[in-house]
Amino acid sequence: MRKRKVGILLYDYVDILDFSGPAEVLALTANNKVEQALSLYKKELLPTRPFEVYTIAETEVEIKTHSGIKVKPDYSIDNSPELDILIIPGGPLRAVQSIVKNSKIIDWIIKHENIDYICTVCTGAYILGETGLLDGKNATTHHLALKLLKDKYPKIQVLSDIKVVHDGNIISSGGVSSGINMALYLVEKIMGRATAERTCKTIEFTYH
Repeated sequence: MRKRKVGILLYDYVDILDFSGPAEVLALTANNKVEQALSLYKKELLPTRPFEVYTIAETEVEIKTHSGIKVKPDYSIDNSPELDILIIPGGPLRAVQSIVKNSKIIDWIIKHENIDYICTVCTGAYILGETGLLDGKNATTHHLALKLLKDKYPKIQVLSDIKVVHDGNIISSGGVSSGINMALYLVEKIMGRATAERTCKTIEFTYH
């Protein structure tokens, strides 16, 4: 099975769990039980891991998360590697509205419309909504942002009371911790239920 390159978009005031949850799930997913065990003991992740996870921002300058913790992206959108999976995390309304107005980032997202998967966490759906890639598709977001998403992008079929929505090559998820569910769903789609369940045990998380 080929290794998937996963890029997680970062921006100022992004919510940490929105991106760190999926990052941890995918980074700690292994091809088999032996590799899974080794990943818990070695300092460095095994080169054979099925997902290689990067953080990407508009520039490589350190960003400040919603909680104030600072993170330095691995790449900028100008020098990032080609991706198989793009994850767009959410943040407070003012932060995602700023990204929606950033045509450089929006155009960069649109360029990825034909990759294996584009995934959103929480209000990251609001950012993806601006690209038009969600038009005519089912999607979800944080429960407090459902009406906002409907009103701003009426062509999106916004669903409530569901953690993960998959439509075409787009997977959206609800608020904050739902990004973990989304990443596990992604593991199941690509590698099978048994691998997703093994990853659940590794991170001690209950998956549906």
